[in-house]
Amino acid sequence: MRKLAIACVSVAAAVFLSFYFLPLRLVTGFAIGCGVGALTLLLFRRRGDLAERCFLCVLGAAVGFAAYALHWNATLRYAELWDDTEQTMTVRVMEMPTDGDYYTRIHVQRTEAPKLDMMLYDYEEETPELRPGELLQVRAKLRRADLFHGEQNNNYISKDIYLTGTVKSMEPLGSSRPTIRTVASACSGYLSASVSRLFPEDTAVFMRALMLGDKTDFYKDTALYARMRGAGFMHIVAVSGMHIAFLVGMIQLLFGARPASSAAGILLIWFFVFMTGASPSAVRAGIMQTILIMAPVFRRENDGPTSLAAALALILLLNPFSCASISLQMSFSAMAGMILLAEPLTNTMLSAFRLREDGAMRAPVAVVASSLAVLIVSAPVTVWHFGTLALYSPLTNLLGLWAVSLCFCGGWLSCLGGLVWLPLGRLLAVPAAMLARYLIALAGVVCRLPHHLIAMRGPEMLLWMFLCYLLAGVAWRCRGNSRFRVLMPICLCALSLAAGLWSAEHRYRDADAVIAALDVGQGECVCVLSGDQTLMFDCGGLGTLDNAGETAANWLEAAGRRQVDTLVLSHLHEDHCNGVEMLLELLPVSEIILSPNADRDEGLYDQLAEAARRHGTAVTLLAEDTECEYGDVRLRMFAPPDTGTENERCIISLVSIGDYDMIFTGDSPKKAEVQLVESYDLPDAELLIVGHHGSQSSSDESFLRAIQAEDAIISVGYNNYGHPTREVLARLQVNGYHVYRTDRNGTVEIRVNGR
Repeated sequence: MRKLAIACVSVAAAVFLSFYFLPLRLVTGFAIGCGVGALTLLLFRRRGDLAERCFLCVLGAAVGFAAYALHWNATLRYAELWDDTEQTMTVRVMEMPTDGDYYTRIHVQRTEAPKLDMMLYDYEEETPELRPGELLQVRAKLRRADLFHGEQNNNYISKDIYLTGTVKSMEPLGSSRPTIRTVASACSGYLSASVSRLFPEDTAVFMRALMLGDKTDFYKDTALYARMRGAGFMHIVAVSGMHIAFLVGMIQLLFGARPASSAAGILLIWFFVFMTGASPSAVRAGIMQTILIMAPVFRRENDGPTSLAAALALILLLNPFSCASISLQMSFSAMAGMILLAEPLTNTMLSAFRLREDGAMRAPVAVVASSLAVLIVSAPVTVWHFGTLALYSPLTNLLGLWAVSLCFCGGWLSCLGGLVWLPLGRLLAVPAAMLARYLIALAGVVCRLPHHLIAMRGPEMLLWMFLCYLLAGVAWRCRGNSRFRVLMPICLCALSLAAGLWSAEHRYRDADAVIAALDVGQGECVCVLSGDQTLMFDCGGLGTLDNAGETAANWLEAAGRRQVDTLVLSHLHEDHCNGVEMLLELLPVSEIILSPNADRDEGLYDQLAEAARRHGTAVTLLAEDTECEYGDVRLRMFAPPDTGTENERCIISLVSIGDYDMIFTGDSPKKAEVQLVESYDLPDAELLIVGHHGSQSSSDESFLRAIQAEDAIISVGYNNYGHPTREVLARLQVNGYHVYRTDRNGTVEIRVNGR
């Protein structure tokens, strides 16, 4: 079996190397070279175990490199050819369309070769009612799915979607012959609607995510998302190996761990995958769990590492680009932790606390040990992708996983009961709904604990993480007292965490102030820290997969801030305020300052006011020029005019820290900048947050000369809307400004010593 593991690990390693490090021309060469090497080693296979292992290693690498090259030529080659072109084509609807704030999103597949999957966006929102399997004649402006506003993004291609497009015209052509995928998608849509009928409103969104991985409404529910994220519970609302393990565990509990139970479990796995829509994540989880439990069916000894390696290799051969999937990386690392470390950690903890191996405490100890095992292996993946670490996830799992399994199984039983008789299904849904409420409440309690989500952004926290692994490794190698092996690394890690958090916070307190323009894409979010005071100016962004409120909360938590004193919103455009609701869920905000003439037609004002009311945040309308003091910071806000466009009615702010002055203009146009200079005696500024992301409509020549700032920060996304323009960059350069850009420099931090 371990020989199979060697070959499978080589396949996976070759795919990861091809995707992340090697240009395509080298991948083909490596495939040929490894193939020749494998043929050469074939001659020496019988001369020893080492030669055979080398042969399997090189053969696996050849297969991995070749699979990647072939898949690229069958998919992304066509995506490159059709990038930025308009195409008319016949497509088949693959999933139920989903509605966003300003669009309808439709997953389709070309009916002619190459049969690439695409995600089409209808911004006119005139999409007819569609079901999986229907044919459409579509004209669309296509773009490569591996690029998002010009930046590399692997979210779509890891799910077998290679093109995105904006719909120009659409004509229904009727239904096509059903396929497994379209029938599965239709079943998933039906089940999603059934869950909505069976469960009360306060639990339906959670249950759809838990049972089906349907997070269409989950991400829109900012309160629920913030709770799950903060408690380290996001893994329970994504179809993964854990959910399938619940089903297999239920079968084995009923019929025992026999070969027949494993065979029944495999059938149940693929029934579940089918009923949840056969999404890529569900198929990957099904493959992984099937290979892990299939050994008893063939009366073979189950070797966990080999089964896991074989599952990964098979998944990557089906779609090599799935190596970029966050869900795959998280699932694989979690399963690796469970297989390699869960049992040894459980035994060590039982021995350390002198507990019987077959006693009543084994189950809770096993839950904690399993959580730690998953955390140890998956933490680097989590930090790499999300930059945060849920500190209390072992506690959350101890208190919640039992309820997750019962809630999951109860939800499916209620759906089956609902198929027989709707009132029966609703009756069966009552205990599952109670468990769902318990899990949501548990996540809310954990999120109120201090440092529940650690931002792993600074060098101190990365050093702490390295130290934790070092201490764990040393303790594991130590012989002798088991209690010492457990308690020593826990205590030292806790002490070093406290030191790391103090050091990270101190970095932002050893200057009079820190000004940071956060990288939120095409948007604006500026933080000013001074002493215990925290000010923010705008909180929104577009052209990025991260919510601006989440980005701001992570940055503030890493700086040791637990609340925002004042948030000034220059105006109510989405790229300046769409992160406010999420920010309010993650951090307390004492006051929000708005223009009294802010646009209320788009619904953003009502949405923001409701979120503020829910969290007890005061909303102040700036009717006249106002000056406030926050410790060493003086904030002067200039009341906007009553007339004009939303940009013309921006709040302009002047922040002074001693002799250091920063001007924030939002999206104010040149006219407003000129009026500001003519109407007020402004000091010579040190920093300008460039207006309207460097648009030609702002940064008037006379304004730039009048304020005579030294530095300028342009908050802008990568390749968004042509910002910043060449004209603005030239004007800044001529007037002697040192320019920083968030699209190139990332988050820009300036330390201020104002005296």
